[in-house]
Amino acid sequence: MLFTCELVQMGALGLLFVLLASCAAARAAREGEARIAYFVQVSETTLPLLPRLLRVIWHEDNHYVVHFDAKIPAWQRDYTLPAILRRLPHHRNVRVMASEVITYRGISMAINTMNAMQVALDAGDWDYFINISGADYPLVAPAQQRALLAPFARRNATFLAIAPQTWARKALEYRASRLYTDTSLAMSPRNSKLVDSGVAHPLHTIFGFRFAAAEAWMMCHRTFVDYMLRAPKARRFFAAFAYIAEPEEHLFPTVAINTPRFNATLVHDAMRGVFWRNPSGKTAGQHPFHIDERDANGNWIFLNGLRRSGVFFARKISKQNSKLLDIIDTEMSGVAPTGVQKTKVDAFLGVVRTRLRQRGRHVLTTAP
Repeated sequence: MLFTCELVQMGALGLLFVLLASCAAARAAREGEARIAYFVQVSETTLPLLPRLLRVIWHEDNHYVVHFDAKIPAWQRDYTLPAILRRLPHHRNVRVMASEVITYRGISMAINTMNAMQVALDAGDWDYFINISGADYPLVAPAQQRALLAPFARRNATFLAIAPQTWARKALEYRASRLYTDTSLAMSPRNSKLVDSGVAHPLHTIFGFRFAAAEAWMMCHRTFVDYMLRAPKARRFFAAFAYIAEPEEHLFPTVAINTPRFNATLVHDAMRGVFWRNPSGKTAGQHPFHIDERDANGNWIFLNGLRRSGVFFARKISKQNSKLLDIIDTEMSGVAPTGVQKTKVDAFLGVVRTRLRQRGRHVLTTAP
């Protein structure tokens, strides 16, 4: 009450000074943080997972770009989105893209990501663009992600899980040796497949650059995003990869590797936990294991692997609101409203910091 009376006596000008000082203090408190724009790609199968995902990654100073695959029935999108936004403290920082038809393994995946990059650039200031699917789940709270990325943001570092060159050479042969056409380019509703022409790709033996491979999941610095969208050389790379298979896993790493200023600050880690082998040694097929699988005794198969991972996100989730997510929220990220076990959360953050230091040592030792 005393504070209110003092503001009345101060008048409008005094109130303005107080508000400006409060804003300055808030900015100062966040100076050691990187700002993040998250891009969430949602398919029909991951739509039920979106409400909880958005709730646990939401932060008032971040930006969120959400895309619903055009193959999702309109009534499902129209029902889900308002329900999600009502649960957020405010949703002015959530932007929903116009739905596009996307072909898994086609160039439309890369186009969709680049369209989201443009939406994020138009949205406001941020340092990192992080793409995730609806089946991803954070092991690190958004506030901690901001703090951990801050020293890398000052050095314009981009995070990509670059594959060994031996794997890239194999990928060049079976993904870029023939011409593949993404039928989504025809902009025909629900026509979405990748067509192998069987015809040799005329460029694949004469590429005058290093062909790189990485996971499709990445954390891109704003300078790299701007380069991808505006640089003439980046557009030439895009054209060269338009008719190969899985271009999303090659376009962005190839641009980064072949551009000296980005290669110099490239961290070869996307900070994602993806399990292709389970603890008993069984390997997954075309798609990784779901992290919320249990064994015959009801134990979480990949929980110990998650605790040791030190990553920002893990994938893939298959069950809505599974008990594993509650464990992650209380013992790893600490985003649960109650029951957070701070000792375990701090221990996991220690694992994350160690991984970042090890993978990004060459970046952190350079002057900002």
